[in-house]
Amino acid sequence: MQASKDAMLFLRKRAAIEEEYGRQMAKLAQSMAESFDKAHPRSGTYGSAWTSFLKVHETIGEQRQRFSRDITEVADDLQLLVKDTEKGRKLVKDAGLKYEKQLADADQLLEKCKQKYEMQSEEWERAILQKNCDPITMPKKGLFKNNKTQAQLNKMEEEARHKATLADQSYRNQLHATNAARQEYFQTHLPKIVTDLKDVDDECCVALRYQLARYAYIFEQGLTADGLALDNDDGLGLRSLTEKIDKDADMIDFIKSYSSRGNVRTYKNDIPYKEYSMSPNALTVLNPNPVFGVDLVTLMERDREEVPIILTKCAEVVEKYGLNTVGIYRLSGVNTHIQKLRAAFDRDCRGVNLHAEEYISDINNITSVLKLWFRELPDPLFPRATYQHFLAAAKIEDDRMRVLGLHTIINDLPDAHYATLKYLMCHLNKVQQRQRYNKMGASNLATIFGLTLMGNEAGLLNTTIESQDSERLAETQWQVKVVQTILENYDLIFEPEEP
Repeated sequence: MQASKDAMLFLRKRAAIEEEYGRQMAKLAQSMAESFDKAHPRSGTYGSAWTSFLKVHETIGEQRQRFSRDITEVADDLQLLVKDTEKGRKLVKDAGLKYEKQLADADQLLEKCKQKYEMQSEEWERAILQKNCDPITMPKKGLFKNNKTQAQLNKMEEEARHKATLADQSYRNQLHATNAARQEYFQTHLPKIVTDLKDVDDECCVALRYQLARYAYIFEQGLTADGLALDNDDGLGLRSLTEKIDKDADMIDFIKSYSSRGNVRTYKNDIPYKEYSMSPNALTVLNPNPVFGVDLVTLMERDREEVPIILTKCAEVVEKYGLNTVGIYRLSGVNTHIQKLRAAFDRDCRGVNLHAEEYISDINNITSVLKLWFRELPDPLFPRATYQHFLAAAKIEDDRMRVLGLHTIINDLPDAHYATLKYLMCHLNKVQQRQRYNKMGASNLATIFGLTLMGNEAGLLNTTIESQDSERLAETQWQVKVVQTILENYDLIFEPEEP
């Protein structure tokens, strides 16, 4: 059954990759074709070949999206298979637990009958001894006298013998019933339970093999369709299209089109203004309150803000304009725009207006500068002093105890780190709530922010570079686990106040 779960998870992720690839491919081909048509209305053999070239890529993109839908159907069938297998195993398990309980109840009842039998036998034995004036068991009145007559002792012995006889018969009957129940369990019920479990697993294995064979067939069909799109007998393959380009004929057509216009005067654009880029030292003099490379405690004391201004500004803009953007925080912005925005924050953090059109036109520039700010913190958001504590908590297998461990460590963070972490996780929680649109769930966000927020512990001085790299790589999964657990349990860890 675990193999079916693994196959289902693989196919779902594969479908998501193919869907994103196909959609982006088709989108790219369409946008390039539109821009080319506007810029080159008469483009000759190259234009025709290039348009067909882009059409091939659009076709491949559509085929990839169709392939994604087909393997999603296989993944859905595997999910139903897992549910049915779990249901079948649960029914068999419940039946086994019922028979085990019946056997345990029979054993318990036998023990009670045995104890009653032994107690009644002891009472009978005591009555016999008293009847025969055994000095050890004789009760005394005063110092030496018995307070019961011989007739009373005889009656007591008869009653005790009757009770012992009844207890003995009850014990024998229950012993017979318990042994019969044990034989029925070990000879009938237990073999049937094992057989039923094997039947459920066999059915799961057969269905899994069928679904994997179905996926293989769909995959082969997809590759064949892509191959036909790339090269076919109709002369519309990529290689055939490139062979149709005639540069000499295109040059003649280009010259003829311009010669028919007569005298054409060209006007050059004005020389653009280029801002002088000052050195970091000069910027420090002009702006004594930078935000990049400054630890959180200093920012809180200096700006008198519980949460850094750059974080609140970026988060508010993302929540207003970018929650439905596919790949938010995963896609990077343009480096020149990122550096320009960084300089603006360092120059006057409070005065930056992120709602301006130049910033919101590409929300990835804002998310990239926020991630850059976190990476350049002298002491990461998860302080180095608590690094090993967070990793130890992430390695706890029990989900409830892992959440409790992280909750304890987070509560002990310095005020500046705690407030910033709580605000950021609240923001990322809003992002993951829109994963239906932005495709960024807790796992994806944790993968991006794991190393960014935790950094690497500076304690590997006596080891080689190779061992340091391998150790950091091994710790990456636990860094991701820390952030993912906090995101998935935000309400439990931070206990937000009711609105």
